[in-house]
Amino acid sequence: MSTKPTIAVIGSINIDLVTYTPRVPRGGETLTAHGFSVGLGGKGANQAVACAKVSRTKTDVQDGTVVVKMVGAVGDDNYGGVITSGLRDVGIDTGDILVREDKKTGAAVIVVESETAENRIMFCPEANATMRPEQFADDLPRPLPDLLIMQMEIPLETVTQILMTAKRLGVPVLLNPAPALKIEEKYYPCITHLVVNETEAAILSGCSVEELESQDGRARVAKIFHDLGVEYVLVTLGSRGVYYSVSGKVQGHVEAQKVTAVDTTAAGDTFVGVYAVEVVKGDFDVEKAVQLANRAASKTVLKKGAQESIPWRDEL
Repeated sequence: MSTKPTIAVIGSINIDLVTYTPRVPRGGETLTAHGFSVGLGGKGANQAVACAKVSRTKTDVQDGTVVVKMVGAVGDDNYGGVITSGLRDVGIDTGDILVREDKKTGAAVIVVESETAENRIMFCPEANATMRPEQFADDLPRPLPDLLIMQMEIPLETVTQILMTAKRLGVPVLLNPAPALKIEEKYYPCITHLVVNETEAAILSGCSVEELESQDGRARVAKIFHDLGVEYVLVTLGSRGVYYSVSGKVQGHVEAQKVTAVDTTAAGDTFVGVYAVEVVKGDFDVEKAVQLANRAASKTVLKKGAQESIPWRDEL
């Protein structure tokens, strides 16, 4: 048995179909794109890759400081095998990835505007939708991880069941609720770390996005989540940095790194991965973790693509 800390990611696994265009076309308009690529993606897989890459070097992928497990589902098509192989290539344990017969692997169609580096994503769950609550009603993949990471690209009822099971088993959870969906209040005590952007924070809290424009407003929104039972609340603010708050203890703001972005795909996933690795290393310092995660995310936006743009440990 490994003595290294373990992070398990339960979430989506996709193939990414990415088009680079000067701007998004209007209805009925055809534009000539700058480029097209097929890559490995899914917020779950992206965050697992981020955990793996930032905890090991490119020249020694099997000797990371953290064991990373990916739990999810792919179809029995060509994409499923390619993705699973790609995850293993960066040192991820893929033993809990299920292959669903007669299902397609999840897919995301991504449009990246070259003028702004902003992306627009259309996600089709396919095999990801077969991740059902009953799979996790009694237990979680063993050995139990030191931290469990989830997003919202698998069914909501599955996410909430996993939250309850993790709470019962004493497993801390980092939830990145993207795409944002309302969660019943009874599930919040199951969440140790909540990582949201402004839109997600507004949807989950019921507050307006404008509330998050000031430090006082962010503190009020964070308190809503703290009062519901969340210990750590992080709000990513894009070019304005990251706000963090620890229940009853500290709050702060880390400025964004100033870079010229090429593609913002997977920047948030990189942030989650670096932060998660800091959590399980021991002697956790939330401000240091946010600073490192923010710096890593700023490197991700300098390259095109999702998983391929995430930096390795020696690139940080």
